[in-house]
Amino acid sequence: MPEWNGLQIPVTDLRLVFDRILQHVEHANGESVVLREDYFYSLPAPGLYDVSSNPPEATIGQLTESWDNLTSAPAADRTLNWELVWLGDVLRAIGHLLPEGEQRSADR
Repeated sequence: MPEWNGLQIPVTDLRLVFDRILQHVEHANGESVVLREDYFYSLPAPGLYDVSSNPPEATIGQLTESWDNLTSAPAADRTLNWELVWLGDVLRAIGHLLPEGEQRSADR
């Protein structure tokens, strides 16, 4: 098995993927997306990526907080990496929407 040297993703390709996905989301849901769930389980880094150990204890995240963090203040260098994490929270929830715009939820 070859040695793992990391996954290199060109930013240009990432931008193309984001655009393709956003076009699909807009086509499927219109100009806005409704997320019906707010709280979610989150596994903290760096333990999240250490699959050779037991998983870290889950924490509780909140989509409204992640979105507010993204939209309420201009980006500062110290928060830019966190903005990727917050965006990931929101994108994951959008990805869990059913084609009809309903959230996949255990109580539905």
